[in-house]
Amino acid sequence: MTRLYLVRHGQASFGASHYDRLSPLGERQSLLLGQHLQRTGLRADAWISGTLDRQRSTLAAMLQGLETPLSTDSHAGFNEYDHEAIFGAYLPRVMAELGLSPDDRVALFSDTRQFQTAFVRAMQHWIEGTPHERPPFETWEAFQGRLRESLEHLARSGHERIVVVTSGGPIAFAVQAALGLTTEKTFALNWTIYNASVTELRMRKGSLMLSGFNAVAHLELAGDPSLLTYR
Repeated sequence: MTRLYLVRHGQASFGASHYDRLSPLGERQSLLLGQHLQRTGLRADAWISGTLDRQRSTLAAMLQGLETPLSTDSHAGFNEYDHEAIFGAYLPRVMAELGLSPDDRVALFSDTRQFQTAFVRAMQHWIEGTPHERPPFETWEAFQGRLRESLEHLARSGHERIVVVTSGGPIAFAVQAALGLTTEKTFALNWTIYNASVTELRMRKGSLMLSGFNAVAHLELAGDPSLLTYR
């Protein structure tokens, strides 16, 4: 049996020109997680991250908190879907569906609730394979296949404990695979995953079992509510 600890990256730079970078708060979240793992004595056979900057930086800050030199690896199979490409491809259609004109674009990005509504609609179009005029990007089906293959690779690794720093989408998919959730439930779950949270699964004979979800005790114990973020 393999124990798999899926860590969502710390807060990235949402709204900045370069999203794929940890914010100062994201660095602190990641450091606190590493310190927590050091106190609780977690030992893993493999420490892995996706290849995105925010994922790599989260793992680096965690290891700083662990105060133990460890070898790490990266695996592109645990990267997030390209949300910027997806949203950009479907934004004109979504704005028309919401009755918004091109002049409303700036206001859309400054209104958190309206942006979330637009983003959810764009994701629905991606899942349904709605045609668009942008360059091709990974489909929903290909994303699922990539994550399934990556999880199977870990199950065959022979490691007993594996820590993987990834993103909300891959974590939600892993929980979907373990619990048999619908696609709708999976994406609803995705929006609830905290930055720098830990989700634990057990892999045995090709099956996934959920042992713990979205744990953030390491952030709550710091006594700072601003550490609990979703993006």
